[in-house]
Amino acid sequence: MDDHGPNIRAIRAGDGRELLVTWKGGAESPVDVGAHIARYALLAPLRQDDAAFRAVSVGEWGWCAHWSDEMEIGSDTLWRLALEQGSARLRRWREAHGMTQAEAASALGVSPRMWRYYEAGEHLLPKTVRLACAGFDAKANAA
Repeated sequence: MDDHGPNIRAIRAGDGRELLVTWKGGAESPVDVGAHIARYALLAPLRQDDAAFRAVSVGEWGWCAHWSDEMEIGSDTLWRLALEQGSARLRRWREAHGMTQAEAASALGVSPRMWRYYEAGEHLLPKTVRLACAGFDAKANAA
C-alpha cells in the first residue's frame, strides 16, 4: 500500500449529494459529488435513491468511496474535488465580503501565504477556516 496518496479514513453522506470525507491525516472535507455522479450512467442509482447514497462506506485500503463493486469514486477524484470546491468556496466568501486576500486572511487569522494556497486549491481547506468563515458571518449578522 502506498502511503503517499489521499487515503480515506472515514466517510459519511451529508446533505444532498455531499460526502463528508475524513482523510488519513485527519483533515475533513465536505465534497459535493452531485455533478460527478450525474456524468456516469453507472452511478444513476446514487442520483435517484437517497438511501442508496447514504450507504457509502470506505473502500478497501481507503482508496475509494464505496457503494458496491460497480459503484465507487476513487479517493484521488474526491481529493481533487475537495481542493477545487474548497478553493471556490473560500473565494466566493472573500468576494462576498469585498476583501482582498490579505484582508480576508487577517480577518480569519490565517497567514496570507496559506490563504493563497487555499484559494489556489493547493491545500485542503481546513475545517477551522470553514468554521472561522461561519463565525465571521454570524458575528456580522448579529451586529
